[in-house]
Amino acid sequence: MLYLIYTTEEDANARADQEGKLLNFDYWRKDNGKGTRWLTAPAPTLEGNYALNVTNYELSDVEKTEAVPSYNPVPTEDE
Repeated sequence: MLYLIYTTEEDANARADQEGKLLNFDYWRKDNGKGTRWLTAPAPTLEGNYALNVTNYELSDVEKTEAVPSYNPVPTEDE
């Protein structure tokens, strides 16, 4: 898998929104805020950042160089 790491949740959400619009998800077509919005949602990291799984995203050349194969997830209560 490939991930982009963002310092803020807002930046990660903005990138997820961009991909959702590109894929013409229902949330963006109907302009009513319903239906699928994102291909993937950001996840918090142990470092206080946000990781976005971009494995199936259309990445820019810069994003391709910045993508990483893993991140340190915040443990869940089950772990």
